Amino acid sequence: MKSISIFIFFLTSTVITAQNLVDLENAARGASGKTRVEQFINVVDVAITQGDYNKAYDLANEAESFAEKINAPLLRAKALNRLGKALQFLSKRKGLFGKKERPEQYFTKSNDVLRRNNALNDPLMMENFEQLKKIAENKGSAADIQKIEQQIAQIQTGGAPLAVASGTRSELKQEVSNLNSALHKEKMAADTNRAIALRMLAQSQALQAQLSQKEATLNQMTEGQMKVEFMLLQQSQMLDSLLFRSRVDSLMLTNQNLALGEAKASRNFSYAIAAVLLLLSGGIAYSLLRAKHNSRVLSEKNRIIGAERERSDRLLLNILPFVVAEELKQKGSTSARFHEDVSVLFADFVNFTQIAERITPQQLVNDLDTCFKAFDEIMQQHGLEKIKTIGDAYLSAGGLQDTGAQTIQIVNAARDMQRWLTTWNAQRGQQNLPEYHARIGIHRGPIVAGVVGAQKFAFDIWGDTVNIAARVEQASESGRINLSGAAYEALQGQIACKYRGKIPIKNKADIDMYFVEN
Repeated sequence: MKSISIFIFFLTSTVITAQNLVDLENAARGASGKTRVEQFINVVDVAITQGDYNKAYDLANEAESFAEKINAPLLRAKALNRLGKALQFLSKRKGLFGKKERPEQYFTKSNDVLRRNNALNDPLMMENFEQLKKIAENKGSAADIQKIEQQIAQIQTGGAPLAVASGTRSELKQEVSNLNSALHKEKMAADTNRAIALRMLAQSQALQAQLSQKEATLNQMTEGQMKVEFMLLQQSQMLDSLLFRSRVDSLMLTNQNLALGEAKASRNFSYAIAAVLLLLSGGIAYSLLRAKHNSRVLSEKNRIIGAERERSDRLLLNILPFVVAEELKQKGSTSARFHEDVSVLFADFVNFTQIAERITPQQLVNDLDTCFKAFDEIMQQHGLEKIKTIGDAYLSAGGLQDTGAQTIQIVNAARDMQRWLTTWNAQRGQQNLPEYHARIGIHRGPIVAGVVGAQKFAFDIWGDTVNIAARVEQASESGRINLSGAAYEALQGQIACKYRGKIPIKNKADIDMYFVEN
């Protein structure tokens, strides 16, 4: 019995741990920005602690990609560190193109990111070097160990790692190259400006020569020639003016035609826009009507589904305890549970066979239905679980919710059952109907509870405690409540009882029994 208890505890702890990991992962996916990366890294640490290294690798990979996307280099360095840690336990993990991934490549990448962002004093860099040193020690590579120890010593003494100094020399070379390129471009620009200036000077000199030639020609012309030239120049200007006016008139006419065409096109465009808007308005109105109708239909269906779900939940709770019903709804199945301290009540009717011979089957069933409904209500009032009925026998239990045996509550419920039967029998005696007198037995101890069957669920309890409770009930008397010694001890003197002595029961040793006093 103890080994079963340990196994059930281990199984429950495993399920709870896995559920907590899923809850943490869902919470991380609901976050955004740097918070999302930080929560992913926390989930990776939990997964590594629980030994779920594949989950840790996948989440660390997702955190590294997202950190790179939002430009969070320090968080990306942490994610790369977690990738290396997860891969230390996944020796057969392969990356892109089937190439085997090694944890040292991610520790090295993490340090590279820290270097590029001047985070040389970040404790993560030292942690990465320690992990690289352990990997080198496992491989037995003395050269790698020496190189890593030199880098660790250089960080501890306040200097930059060798890779950082090398990177600085490279940046200086690039800066010198950029300066040389800029000087070359300026020189080319100066040469170009000098060539342009020389070309403009040559053109200016050519124009100056033409102007001097024109002035010499004018000086050589006679006054008459100058008048003729002047008249020809005036005529040429008039012709040019008429030609210009003609071109202006033609251009104005073209502009008017274009304006008319644009006005017509604008009017047609306005008509088209109005038609499109009208169609869109009609479509939107129709869509709104359809959406409103669909919303009403969906709301009605949701109401019906909710009512049916509530009805099915009530039916399920009438058959199964709350904890078992919830587990069945969430998982589709349920497993047996061990309860260490439970009170079990058995009750049946005295001379039931003789009563059944005196009345019709229908009347007998109606009488049992009346009794058992009253018993069900009493059990509900005292917070107890009805288990089942077996013919004229009634079985219930307390403590299935892991709240203790509830022995006092089950004894009080048994007293309410006897009181109700006394009142009911008084009414039946006035009608000359047969009376029902019950004997009740109560025992306390460990049991196993669970669901039996796959089609029609039946919740039941098993164990030696149930068998002894049935024997205690058989040793009771009409209208009395009989307790075992274990049940009596749980009362701690809060309910008056009368000791009956040790009573023999079938297939068991004699046990102490007590009658609850009326």
